[in-house]
Amino acid sequence: MKKFFLVLFLLVCQMGVFADYNDIYIADIQYDWINKSEVEKEAIISEVRDIIFENPVEKQKNFKDQFKDRLKDKDYIENYMAASAGYKEFKGNNISAFYYKKMKHIYMYALQDKKDVSKAYYYDALGNLKYVDFIYGEYPDYPYYSIQYRISGKPVSAIYFVSKDCQYLFTPEGEFEGVWYKHNLYNEKSKVILTRTTY
Repeated sequence: MKKFFLVLFLLVCQMGVFADYNDIYIADIQYDWINKSEVEKEAIISEVRDIIFENPVEKQKNFKDQFKDRLKDKDYIENYMAASAGYKEFKGNNISAFYYKKMKHIYMYALQDKKDVSKAYYYDALGNLKYVDFIYGEYPDYPYYSIQYRISGKPVSAIYFVSKDCQYLFTPEGEFEGVWYKHNLYNEKSKVILTRTTY
């Protein structure tokens, strides 16, 4: 009889764990998307979608006016050179470079003011602002998420950052596009659909 109650207790505990399993999976920074069942994947996608899209992501009005002081990077030559040289920080900004595959020159760089990490600004090689990321959560601690906008104010994408290695990508309408793990973007069927050079 004791064995029966012990087994019953263990089953009830397991059922309690399964009730919250999507929280456990999202918090788990180890990547195992390929090994998850379709039900597990759907639960994670649903939970992340609920976090990001609690409020609808809509086009922002007067976006250029809001960022009129940042439409042109006045120090773009210095910042471009610093990004090209692989700097991670430069003159009070976090900085990163974006390359076309197999090219030595960057086509875009991003700046993030270390005093205000709630936004990141993406510039082309001539210092023209192209995108702005709005960052939500406890950045730089994981998890957090960002919503990217063009300078027209139109939303481009939403990304949920589980860890440095793993991010969930959505359209502005909340459609799941894939999971980035390091260099590869995996779709819901665990197939690699894109590879990035900026990881």
